[in-house]
Amino acid sequence: MTKKKIGCLSVSILVLLLILGTCTGGLLSPLPYRHLDPFFGKVIDADTKEPIAGAAVLAVYYTEVYTIAGANSIIVDAQETLTDENGEFKIPKVKRWFTAVRGYARGKITIFKPGYGVFPGHARSTAGGESKTWPPPKKYIVYELPKLKTIKERKRNAIYVNTYHEIPYQKRKLYIKAINQECVSLGLPPNTIPNEEGQK
Repeated sequence: MTKKKIGCLSVSILVLLLILGTCTGGLLSPLPYRHLDPFFGKVIDADTKEPIAGAAVLAVYYTEVYTIAGANSIIVDAQETLTDENGEFKIPKVKRWFTAVRGYARGKITIFKPGYGVFPGHARSTAGGESKTWPPPKKYIVYELPKLKTIKERKRNAIYVNTYHEIPYQKRKLYIKAINQECVSLGLPPNTIPNEEGQK
């Protein structure tokens, strides 16, 4: 092999290692775990300001994966919970050890409650003045959901809500259950649920 070919091969290997070794999501990241930020706050009715109990809160985590073609944002993890009788919820800080995609994963929140506009999709849903797309983690935020007044509004809300099919069902079980509850009550077909043996 000529010196020129060896040089080109060395550069190619170096580029590949840099891609795989990015701290934000590389396979060779120096962090041996994936970091998931915590989220906590309260969900209330946008009009009455009363707490909404039993709302499904899904935290979806993304990371940047770098390839020869450029950077891509992909879903790498999720956590979920339900709001308590006071409308409050807490999603904990988590470290997933020795995962394929490691490093810091950025999270966003989706909230669904039958009869209410989904957060962040509905225009009247709010995050207490914070960014609806990327609400800051580690900060107590009061989320407001608008009560939907017509069947047409509720159907549109249930049909167009993001079900995050990329996420294993076991990590979005409560969320899908809430959506399906609304679908059934409106005479819409529910989302398909994996059988017990096939659940991830």
